[in-house]
Amino acid sequence: MIWKYICRMGWVFLGAAVSSVGIAMTLCANVGLEPWSVLQQGISLTTGITYGTASIIVGAAVIAIAVFFGESFGIGTVANILLCGIFLDWLLSLNWIPQTDALWSGVLMLLAGLELLVLGTWMSIKSTLGVGPRDALMVALARKTSRSVGICRGVVDLTVVITGWLLGGQVGIGTVISAFGLGSLFNLNFFLLRFDAAALHQENLMETVHFLQANMRKDL
Repeated sequence: MIWKYICRMGWVFLGAAVSSVGIAMTLCANVGLEPWSVLQQGISLTTGITYGTASIIVGAAVIAIAVFFGESFGIGTVANILLCGIFLDWLLSLNWIPQTDALWSGVLMLLAGLELLVLGTWMSIKSTLGVGPRDALMVALARKTSRSVGICRGVVDLTVVITGWLLGGQVGIGTVISAFGLGSLFNLNFFLLRFDAAALHQENLMETVHFLQANMRKDL
């Protein structure tokens, strides 16, 4: 059972790595960022901290808000936030991904980056060790306001884009593509992979603690 759990954590690690490459590609595309990346870049530019650190701070804040509204989170959620922040700073410091200076090449890099982000998210969800903080926030807001998840997501995305833009984050055609196309990209990939995310039970932190305690007692 412990080995099975280690394999699940491996999916979290791999998902964070793939997602980080995708996010780094969208940053280097220079055609505008997806909503949350606009906010994180704006915070990074305003405060002088790295983009990865800003990503970790935003992720932690979103988790805190979701928990305040009654949602839970898993160890995979926390690990994904920390790993993505670390991987992103490492990737950006290496300068392996070239900066684009043309619209067509930038859009292509953006789309490739979004595809990797979707695949990385699929790997993280596949681990069933906790949903992403933004997903938890959308569900929490939908429950509290009795509005659809789509409406809540739209309002939140618009808010973070405006806030990030005011802080200096990059808004452009890529932001529009991401805002309207990312959901469809998720649906397409999950359909091709025959993956039903809603059918999976995501293990929260307390369930993981109880699981590890029970298996440690067996080993003893």
